[in-house]
Amino acid sequence: MNWDDLRYLLTVERSGSLSAAARALGVVTSTVGRRMTALERRLGTRLLARVPEGVRLTPEGRALVRTAAAIESQLHSAERGLKREEGVLEGPVRVTVGDGFVAFLNPWLARFREQHPGVRVELSSDARVLDLARQEADLGVRTVRPKGDSLVARKVGQLAWRLYASARYLERAAPLRSAEDLRGHALVGFDAVLSRMPQFRALEEWGTGRFVFRSNAAMAVAGAVAAHQGVAALPCALASFYPELRPVLPEVELPLEDVWLVASREARKVPRVRALMGFLAERFEESRSVMLGVR
Repeated sequence: MNWDDLRYLLTVERSGSLSAAARALGVVTSTVGRRMTALERRLGTRLLARVPEGVRLTPEGRALVRTAAAIESQLHSAERGLKREEGVLEGPVRVTVGDGFVAFLNPWLARFREQHPGVRVELSSDARVLDLARQEADLGVRTVRPKGDSLVARKVGQLAWRLYASARYLERAAPLRSAEDLRGHALVGFDAVLSRMPQFRALEEWGTGRFVFRSNAAMAVAGAVAAHQGVAALPCALASFYPELRPVLPEVELPLEDVWLVASREARKVPRVRALMGFLAERFEESRSVMLGVR
């Protein structure tokens, strides 16, 4: 006995006649008749009885139909499960990023949800770094490769940094021809903890402490520079969202910063987390020139 025989029997039972079953199955009536006769012969029992209005199941036929219906239900359930695994993704994905990534991550997440509307993204961009190993978040964007066997890290690009100021600020401020000139300019920077990063050391050293604005949030620093408050070191990708900003002092070279997508090994087994991780990796690859400040 095979499933196709049972499928024919189910269709006959639901259609009420061999001819109606044949139309539903897309075959001729004689094919249905031959399949039912062959099935009865293999089982050694009558399954159908001819009646004026068509066919009627015998007790043995009704018992077999119940079994066939249960098998059909299990097959449909398995098929739905495979579809969920392969494409119909549902549920939350908690993503943690530095606030400087939010500007270009938001449109990417919107594109992902267009493809997978059943996924709910919960984005955290506060100053506290959520612990992926302890499952405080499912997926993170990091600029330092994490340590630990419980995490999976995938390098997706590099961020270039430059010194920036707004066009209006440069028009009204003293000339800015060399790094020494920074001593006569207002500076915008990050708070004391972040200012130890190598991207900020040049500004700290040349600026001799003339900071007019500090923040622990990259968006706040970029906004202050766009509001003409002074000169700051910013990621090129973030600065690209502010058309009024201009790069200054190209001879001041700031170190590149690696970008990593990170997830715990357990979270990466979840199809929706794995799908988002792959999707974001592709978007970072497409945006390589923007991240490196190449226009």
